[in-house]
Amino acid sequence: MNKVLVVSAAMGEGHNATGRALEDAVHRLWPEAAVTWLDALDVMGAGVGPLFRWIYVSNVQRTPWLYEFFYRSLWRHRWFATASKRFVGVWCGRRLARRVDDYGPDLVLSTYPLGSAGLDWLRRHHRLDAPVGAWISDFAPHPFWVYGDLDLNLVMHEQAVPPALKCVPRAKVAVSAPPVRAAFRPGDRDTARQHLGLPPEAFVALVSCGSLGFGDVEDAAKELLEAHPDVVPVVVCGRNDQLKRRLQPLADREPRLRLLGWTDEMAAHTIAADVVVTNAGGATGLEALACGRPVLMHRPIAAHGRANAQLMADAGLAIVCETDGELGDAVRELIAEPERWKAMAEAATHHCDSTGALEDGLLALGGLTSAAHRGSTAR
Repeated sequence: MNKVLVVSAAMGEGHNATGRALEDAVHRLWPEAAVTWLDALDVMGAGVGPLFRWIYVSNVQRTPWLYEFFYRSLWRHRWFATASKRFVGVWCGRRLARRVDDYGPDLVLSTYPLGSAGLDWLRRHHRLDAPVGAWISDFAPHPFWVYGDLDLNLVMHEQAVPPALKCVPRAKVAVSAPPVRAAFRPGDRDTARQHLGLPPEAFVALVSCGSLGFGDVEDAAKELLEAHPDVVPVVVCGRNDQLKRRLQPLADREPRLRLLGWTDEMAAHTIAADVVVTNAGGATGLEALACGRPVLMHRPIAAHGRANAQLMADAGLAIVCETDGELGDAVRELIAEPERWKAMAEAATHHCDSTGALEDGLLALGGLTSAAHRGSTAR
């Protein structure tokens, strides 16, 4: 394997986090491989990235009903999903074409659905021979994630396979280990707490709602503080400085509350936690599972957030807390019934163990590369 292309997008940090995990795995398998990145939104045109990020944040925070309507329309109307994907595929694919031709990758890895749409268009128009794998980092696939002309669509759990195939019945779908960096793995909780200065006997709830830190984070912090005197909430505000400023008076009054901005020690904090509280179920949820930590989905965001929450709950990996008080109730139940916490933690660990290594999906795609090379040599 000489050249690997990662197609991602800076839509928050989740898609790029998946890409970094894949890049690490590529270098473990093929140390000499050169990895190049393309941001699908940047490729689609100047200003597209900022515009799409504004639309996404605005929909989630101000018009969740509109986001939910679009999401449900993709599922209810196959023609709408097909037309939307084809439109984006032409837009992104035409602009990707020259960049892909110039680089000449042996393997292409996509972590962003609009990038996958462009790669699917290239494949259908015979402009991309290299194997392509799309890592669907949302726990619940939706129609914009899955493409029939890609070599592999990799989902995060066995329960995600049926909805992926419902999106595109002819798609090639496989289950991947969580695409997270190697630091996210089961570890010693006491050692992590000592390193981070967290109390060893507390019930630590790590609150992380992505790099943008949006959603009902303040309410989550208050509910956790009121749930039980042993609860220590650790709130990661990410790049949302306003959120940190809003929470600071509460932290000043209640020393149990720990506030973090952007941190490079998310793996240590996840290992140190008893539970991870989030609202979207993307990269943060996958990192929690990789560390064997139960997930509490607090007021999941519209559309894909709610779908992720429900599928994770169906798999026994999360508790969904939709209404006022449910987060506190869930924490009290886990403190009072440690066997339930243990069962959820074991389910997460078992799932990660049963899916094999992240490299397995790359090896499957690498085998396609070898087969294509043998075929071209024979011709």
